[in-house]
Amino acid sequence: MAGAAALVVTTPDMMLHELLREAPDRATERMSEALRQRWEAQLGPGRLARRLAWAAEGPSGPSTAPAHGEALLAAALENPEAPVPPGCLDPAAPIPFEEVLLPLLVAARSELEREAGAAFRLFTPSALASLERGLLVLLSRLALPVLGSEFSLRRALAGRLPWLERPGSTDDYRSFVTVMRSGELRLLLREYPGLARLLASAARGWVTAHGRLMVRLGRDWPDLRASFGLSEGDCRVEGIATSCSDPHDGGQSVAILLLTGARPLVYKPRSLDMDEGLRELLGWANSAGLPWPLRVVGLLPRQGYGWMEHVAAAPCDDEAAVTRFYARSGALFCLWWLLQGTDIHHENLIASGEQPVIVDAETLLHPRLFPGIARGLGPGASHGDDTEEDFARALRESGFLPSGMAVDLSCWGTGGGLDTPFLVTRCRAVNSDAMAVCQEPFHVAPRPNLPVLHGRSVPAASHVEAIIDGFTAMFRLVLRERAGFLAVLDRFAGRGGRFVARATNVYGLLLGASLLPEWLREGPARGVLYEQLRRAAVEETHRPACWPLLDAELAALEQLDVPRFTSRCDLPSPCWPTPLDEARARVMSASEDALERHVAALRRALSRLVGEAPCPEAT
Repeated sequence: MAGAAALVVTTPDMMLHELLREAPDRATERMSEALRQRWEAQLGPGRLARRLAWAAEGPSGPSTAPAHGEALLAAALENPEAPVPPGCLDPAAPIPFEEVLLPLLVAARSELEREAGAAFRLFTPSALASLERGLLVLLSRLALPVLGSEFSLRRALAGRLPWLERPGSTDDYRSFVTVMRSGELRLLLREYPGLARLLASAARGWVTAHGRLMVRLGRDWPDLRASFGLSEGDCRVEGIATSCSDPHDGGQSVAILLLTGARPLVYKPRSLDMDEGLRELLGWANSAGLPWPLRVVGLLPRQGYGWMEHVAAAPCDDEAAVTRFYARSGALFCLWWLLQGTDIHHENLIASGEQPVIVDAETLLHPRLFPGIARGLGPGASHGDDTEEDFARALRESGFLPSGMAVDLSCWGTGGGLDTPFLVTRCRAVNSDAMAVCQEPFHVAPRPNLPVLHGRSVPAASHVEAIIDGFTAMFRLVLRERAGFLAVLDRFAGRGGRFVARATNVYGLLLGASLLPEWLREGPARGVLYEQLRRAAVEETHRPACWPLLDAELAALEQLDVPRFTSRCDLPSPCWPTPLDEARARVMSASEDALERHVAALRRALSRLVGEAPCPEAT
């Protein structure tokens, strides 16, 4: 049995980006002919040879060299009856196939305790249970298409139909769990080596990310108490909300920690460079005399990560407070335009009383691609246009206003609470004999991005003049204090931010599609699916400048991450000019005549919000 387990997890098929890095000229020899043909179909007729030739010119993207987690998967397969940690299962909220996946959770928890050392004890049993359920949810999402297909097949071969099963019956499901944990899971993973790799990598990433969080929390606790005014005493985490952002850099995401006797604390596993810069800008605006002081959020930056004050949503006291909220929003939009910011969608701004608070500033001084580069990136890419006026582009890209996509996720939009055209895999009658895997529209949950008065969200369309007033006040403040503003802007030199190469929903749809059984029978298959992102690039006659971005995208997607690119705001690249120089030029060219034009354009854009469906009741 141990030998069979080792076969599964120590000789996995390589992922596509690994094959291409090791030997691009022999990549097609390591895959089936059917997969090679699908690869060619993804790229377009006659393009595969060009793609391989450009790969052979040398690796252009960073080597991820992730820890694959084969040892964790081997331990799980060899010890399927290991004791289950208390609290990780909730009968009222079952996770699809949780009993099949529990051995991998047990192995990962043991490794987390070893890696975190003494810091592991900072987390109470309830907080650890939250972490463990988070991993179970992830493992279930990855395995659901394959396990669901296998369960349905076995049920059909036994002559049973899900719609004829007795309500609440679990006999067939329990039998399936027993069979899987008795050795069939091992055989199934041999049939689907791509799934074996995904489960192992996800478990390993979970251990690394949360072990790092625990160690950092223990090490930084004295400074956290001083910076955020936390209570005296030892650090204890009573609860944790994980996956509060997209996964990046090996499955790391933002987490909210609930501390004993203290306010919640936000952990960000990335640099807070731009958040620090925004804090300085807001401080400058308040000192320079903005009529509506802006809330400045507390930060504790560290090298490559940091801690942030938790911003709680709160209602407004009266209509005047709602008006001040939107005036402040207009002022923030002015700053965001001047500093070429993007991505302030409905999740990145919180309505805390009359204060609109931006809680993610990593896309300040966002690079703007040269038009030819955007064409080479293909689907969903940031599309620069030489003919588009600068302010019009800000209206479209900032995230404050609807961008014209099928679903409005802007921070001045309706606040979520709607279904999208995008389908996601769900499970009905979870862990019962009638269980069925299906596709359902993705639902966008309501977010606290709009102000609330008397229990109802107040839409931006009803406060256009307040937004205009706030924009105008910030613009004229910059005109009046231009030298001081430029001095603050100069301090951004050396800071790194995020470059968003393409719409995140493009990545999400591809990641979801790649979990279908047909893409998990060979290690490189998921990468072949992602190669459609490279189709526009291989139509070029020479290897394009965006090739390193495409290589990095492939490596990130193959390890389940939403790709995240970082860039220095004071440096140019072959793909874009220097963002800081563009912002300086924008500030220097600001004038009263320009303000008049921009206010007219902003008013036209806001007028399109009028007539939208009423906002849902605030929750």
